[in-house]
Amino acid sequence: MCTPSWPPSTYDRDLVHRLPEIRPGTAVTDLDPATVTAHLDSVDPSAELAAAAFLTIAREVIGEYDCDVVLRTFHPVTAPALLLDNREARHERTRADLAEGSDGLWAEILGSLRAEAPRAQLVLNHLNPLVRRAATITERGLAVTAVEALYGQALLMTRRPLRAAESALLNRAFIGLLTHAMHDQGAAPEPRKEP
Repeated sequence: MCTPSWPPSTYDRDLVHRLPEIRPGTAVTDLDPATVTAHLDSVDPSAELAAAAFLTIAREVIGEYDCDVVLRTFHPVTAPALLLDNREARHERTRADLAEGSDGLWAEILGSLRAEAPRAQLVLNHLNPLVRRAATITERGLAVTAVEALYGQALLMTRRPLRAAESALLNRAFIGLLTHAMHDQGAAPEPRKEP
């Protein structure tokens, strides 16, 4: 089942699969991120072309977290991004994390179990004004920070435990955005300490 970025609990899949018990005739089907993304509205090709440089940076940065990046339009407009994930991808991340933290025989066994699981997808919402503005960023450092912040916000909305690398990303994005905001406001430099 594809888990969008606003699940009410960690038991969504089990609850949804029990729906036919109270609503006979209801069919429940597991969806993968690619299927959900395919049903979201595409962006005008000229808009996607205009955002190409930003999307290239986004795919490079977020690709390190086994996640693809796509640009689509969806409601609500207030949601800048969705993080779509599935059970197989989550299992593969867990296996990889365990293998990384293990040594010797366990690392070898866990490494041999590696699967080519479908990757998660970060779906940027082109209807959202923040995403449209971010897509015009030309300075690479700020673009990286913006992408990390969008991914981090979507990640927090999934309510799943964060890995160490994801926590570091959130901290880095927050500090980067705060630094940029203070720089843009013409913040006075810190006073020098007298010797």
